Amino acid sequence: MTAATPSLALYQQVKDHISRKIQDGSWPAGHRLPSEHELVAQFGISRMTVNRALRELTEQGRVVRVAGVGSFVAEEKPQSTLLQIANLASEIRQRGHDYRCEVLVVER
Repeated sequence: MTAATPSLALYQQVKDHISRKIQDGSWPAGHRLPSEHELVAQFGISRMTVNRALRELTEQGRVVRVAGVGSFVAEEKPQSTLLQIANLASEIRQRGHDYRCEVLVVER
């Protein structure tokens, strides 16, 4: 691993490396991460260590893992709160989604 961070656990160093790539935009949402095998070779550590780093990133919502396919950078979750939304329909459309409102029952 790196001489600059010898006190960090190996899985944390891998996790930090991946997080930096995501944070600085090198790996945008949807980008396929290197495979576990590639990360093992790159960092010279065990597959279990790489697996722990990826598992924790998945639990944090930063990475999505698809069995038999690979690991991908997760879409960023919206950070706005409901109180800050001036117009729900336009907010949803700005994020690239469709919005529809339909009255199902009218009672008098």
